[in-house]
Amino acid sequence: MDRARRRFLSASAVAGGLFVAACAEQSQGQAGANRAPANQPQQPEQPVPAAPSLAYGVLLCGGNKINPETGNKVFVFTQVNIDEVVKAKGVGEGNAKVNTEIGFLAHGVIKHPKHAHRIVAFEKKGPGGCEIDLKANAILRRIAPSKGCEFYGHGAYSADAKVLYATEYDKDTYEGRMVIRDAEDMKVIGEFPTHGEWPHDCTFIDEGKVVAITNGGGHIEGGAEPCVTYVSVPKGELIERITFDNPLINAGHLLVSSKGDLAVSHAMREGYHGEEALGAMSLRPKDGKFRTMVSPAAVTAAMKGETLSLVLHEESGIVAATNPFGTNSGLVTFWNMAEQKYVSHEHLEQPRGVALTLDQKFWVITIGKEKPGVVLFSRESRKPAAPAIAFECSSQGSHAYIHDYWG
Repeated sequence: MDRARRRFLSASAVAGGLFVAACAEQSQGQAGANRAPANQPQQPEQPVPAAPSLAYGVLLCGGNKINPETGNKVFVFTQVNIDEVVKAKGVGEGNAKVNTEIGFLAHGVIKHPKHAHRIVAFEKKGPGGCEIDLKANAILRRIAPSKGCEFYGHGAYSADAKVLYATEYDKDTYEGRMVIRDAEDMKVIGEFPTHGEWPHDCTFIDEGKVVAITNGGGHIEGGAEPCVTYVSVPKGELIERITFDNPLINAGHLLVSSKGDLAVSHAMREGYHGEEALGAMSLRPKDGKFRTMVSPAAVTAAMKGETLSLVLHEESGIVAATNPFGTNSGLVTFWNMAEQKYVSHEHLEQPRGVALTLDQKFWVITIGKEKPGVVLFSRESRKPAAPAIAFECSSQGSHAYIHDYWG
């Protein structure tokens, strides 16, 4: 790890409510990432308890950075103890741990239900997968995709931690599969269809008996229709398929609340790329109608390219969403799930991951491009914390995960 001095990001509000977090000098040693992932089945209490000193939690994510000695881009997995960072007013020596190069860009992070120091990370559209020991800061084992397939970034453990699920797709047909592995040796022991093409995100509900899956669909010129599917885990049978009114919309990420409310972020449809593609999102309260957010038009039009990360504050019912390529360098929007209405937004430089601190008092947002950083917003006001809590991180992946374990 680089021992170079690190400083806080400077954070200031400017005209029109635009918030800019400017990173301090970039260094080699830290990172960013979401709460113990929401895409998990209901899980038993962990044998390793959360450290009582953690109010904010530990930020986990994959990312890439430049090796200062060779000039080559390397892929790393990073963990940062936000409590220690805030206490030290910046990421100081020993406050961050960076894995040795893992060889791929980690997309989703999957927490082990019974061993808090173990997580699994998968690559998006690629063969990369591994299990990481957070305490030893080392790779425990590599995980390969099933024959003829590639990973698509997400997965989950079963509630009893005996099996691991992963979204995969056939490289020739794009047909989606939920592949099942023995959690001890990671050998494939089964699979069932996702009932769509290019399956990406997944959330297990009903004590792991049902899984909700986003299927990005095939090419915009005649490919399979993007959709969200609810699939029976024991039988692999389709329970429900949800489609979109607009053919340009791709089902990206999703979350399902404890009550069964659904939020789906929009990505770029295959064959329709670029920062002008439609972003925005769709919401469905429990027993309500699935609706794509179109109002206010000025906000949804600014959510260009892709709505990337989602997180829900259950008590208030507020959903936060990021748009890295939105208008004015990017923006974070907040929505009322029950009312399916816009609440507020803030402009940030390329926001990607969003999560909630363990105490639920702050939204954690990873930002920046040339100099990646992290900024905390007040959960209640949805504005930058006062005084500002912002710090540099050396890499930034697609998502942010907050964990209750620090090794």
